[in-house]
Amino acid sequence: MHYGVPSGSMKDFLNRHKTLWSQSAFRRSVGVGILILTIGIGFISAARDHLTGMAYQLSSSPDLILDNLPVRGMDGFIVWGVPLVIAITVSILLFYPRLIPFTLKAIGALLLVRAFFIILTPFGVRTDQLVISSDGFFQRLAYSSNDFFFSGHVAFPFLLALVFWDILWARILMLMLCTLFAAGVLLAHTHYSIDVFAVPFLIPTIVTICKKYLDDPWRRSLGSAALPSAAIL
Repeated sequence: MHYGVPSGSMKDFLNRHKTLWSQSAFRRSVGVGILILTIGIGFISAARDHLTGMAYQLSSSPDLILDNLPVRGMDGFIVWGVPLVIAITVSILLFYPRLIPFTLKAIGALLLVRAFFIILTPFGVRTDQLVISSDGFFQRLAYSSNDFFFSGHVAFPFLLALVFWDILWARILMLMLCTLFAAGVLLAHTHYSIDVFAVPFLIPTIVTICKKYLDDPWRRSLGSAALPSAAIL
């Protein structure tokens, strides 16, 4: 099934949130999601710091696509596309609060997996890579010189497209952003092509694992008028 933006008045909107947040099981599930997200942020930050110190000590790798693709100045989109995705995600979750717990858990799991992978694959910076300033919060959030495999810019909207799959407009929007980010990081040479093309193979696995071990009845009951009374996590 596909769902549009929920209809109703502001009162209906507030009642949806009030009913959900009044459930201790829902609050507990959100708490677990925040915990996983916080751990993920800690691990990815440590991994990026570790790699930053050795960015220019590593050898870069030839790349069939990048070697034949001219560099383009995509720094504005690469940086400011990140808060755009965050703002869209928050807006979707405000309209569909049942998805809050699972979304937090899935994003946290993605951060943990990506932290592990970028430590395993410390590629060197290419000499033709577009250098983006790290002066500013969103600049630092969006860009690190050599946390390559796999691309967070491509992975996050792809993961959110899968999480929001039953919300047709949200799915299409996230897939469009995913495609634009893929083109952007390749044109800027800020990622190797494998960092981009591995995403459609890796992210569905992460979402499948999350659904198996971290799922909750609120996500599963998205199209139902009734609210579940308990959750797994």
